[in-house]
Amino acid sequence: MSKHTPRPLPSVWATGQIKPHRQRSTSYVAGNTHPAKMWPQIAATAIARYSKPGDTVLDPMCGVGTSLIEAIQLGRYAYGVDLEPEWVEMARANVDAAMHAHPRSWGEVFQGDAANLAGILADQRLRTPVDMVLTSPPYGAVTHGQPDTSRVTGGKIRNRAHRYSTGKPKPESLATSSASRLQAGLEAVFAGCLQALKPGGFAVVTARPFTEAGTLVDFPSFVIRAGLAAGFDFAERRVALLSRWDGALHPHVTFFHLHNVREACRKGKKLFARAHEDVLVFRKPS
Repeated sequence: MSKHTPRPLPSVWATGQIKPHRQRSTSYVAGNTHPAKMWPQIAATAIARYSKPGDTVLDPMCGVGTSLIEAIQLGRYAYGVDLEPEWVEMARANVDAAMHAHPRSWGEVFQGDAANLAGILADQRLRTPVDMVLTSPPYGAVTHGQPDTSRVTGGKIRNRAHRYSTGKPKPESLATSSASRLQAGLEAVFAGCLQALKPGGFAVVTARPFTEAGTLVDFPSFVIRAGLAAGFDFAERRVALLSRWDGALHPHVTFFHLHNVREACRKGKKLFARAHEDVLVFRKPS
């Protein structure tokens, strides 16, 4: 086996044995309000498999910096980019805490549009090429947030922390894009990732289907098409569990997702709580 070939790993990753909030170390000091944080165990598993200590990991849509923190904790270096200033601020706080706990590694976070990734990296004069890309693109303007119950509201249950931006969304935000714009936007992001990545390097993207206006959207297929269009080779497809496995699956679901599933079942529709997300692995031709 070549030294550049990842070690064998099951196609199903047991990344949900404990609830996601318990997977977060003390390096996570800010950002619990982000609506779609990557699960730390998913990020850690991908980093351990597709990079090695001393490598540099890039997340072009880093949110509060989960992938960066896990990279630092595993002895890697990390760059992160995000469009929204509030998430950049939180990611920087998290990365600073991770670097304090792991002083031999470092991470940097920059604000900018990932569709112009090459320009951002050039302006900051960052060390490229990077060894690995790891990211989770946004999928829809509104996600399942955190519930305020009737005890808090005095009436109906209220959803909070469920948007990618607390202010007016930026026009270039992928989270507010139509299907066609989302496809083009992802292609632009992946084209920048391809340019930043070393030959033979891996780009790992996590994605899951989502429901929009009652219709299931096959978002992983969007991601695959965009990666191929950008020039990547599609290398592997894995499953990361969003559930505990003990002979049966016990999904860790949000309050609103569980509510929507129950309502659909009550109306006679077949709908299941999500128990996994896809891990889509691309490789830059060498």
